[in-house]
Amino acid sequence: MCRLLGYAAPVPRTVASVLGGAQSRVFLDMAKLHRDGWGSSWIDESGDVELESVKQNSSGLEDQQLLDALSRFSAKAKIIHLRLATGGMACEPENTHPFVSGNISFAHNGSFPDLAVVEEMLSPSVKAGIKGDTDSERYFGLIQTYREHGSTLSKAAQKAAGMLRSLFPTSSLNALVLSETQLIAVHASSGAPSPIEEFDKRGIDKSTLPADHDDSYYLMRMKQRVDGTIVFASSGLDIDDWEPLEHDSVTTVDLKTLKFETVSI
Repeated sequence: MCRLLGYAAPVPRTVASVLGGAQSRVFLDMAKLHRDGWGSSWIDESGDVELESVKQNSSGLEDQQLLDALSRFSAKAKIIHLRLATGGMACEPENTHPFVSGNISFAHNGSFPDLAVVEEMLSPSVKAGIKGDTDSERYFGLIQTYREHGSTLSKAAQKAAGMLRSLFPTSSLNALVLSETQLIAVHASSGAPSPIEEFDKRGIDKSTLPADHDDSYYLMRMKQRVDGTIVFASSGLDIDDWEPLEHDSVTTVDLKTLKFETVSI
């Protein structure tokens, strides 16, 4: 259970300039609830293909690095993840998103219950690279496995989400994937209920929840700005004028042209 934010822009931009300062602060404030770590990956200002990344295993609310990631450091493409660990999974760097392999990074919002059945689908080389305990890293591993079998990154994300949806129809498989050429948003959570029970277990007062967390926690939206910048975000921001992503879909943005395509899972 996490928050996702990602964008692709024609020139290097900060998160604050993309969202607006007030909404950037709203996103930061969601680290009060999503307090089990945070991470970010991005393509640097020169547009180099090698991704850079940072991961922390504690709340980003008072973390200057997260504030800088939102307001100071520009990038042509970036994803940021705020973590609320599922089922007591450890708060440690190996479990903190985004996961990075080569020139691809991945962040997930959701959970599924059977890690072993997914791990058996992974190629030996991908399985050998697993470092943490999370279902999310294995989801990323399934994408990597499909790529090893010859699929494009977008098609691999589509296949992985489709396979996991068939196995876990009530799980959220929402995700962001960033490579040197593409930003991909997976919106696959139509059967996933808002995690109110988990909030109750943690003693969270529902009146303090961010916007839409009680009934639309897994909704993802997108917006294309006048300059072409495309932004994806989980619920919680004041973004009523954004377009909800299609359910059970994969949207792929070409980082060079900022053209995008949405296909069904």
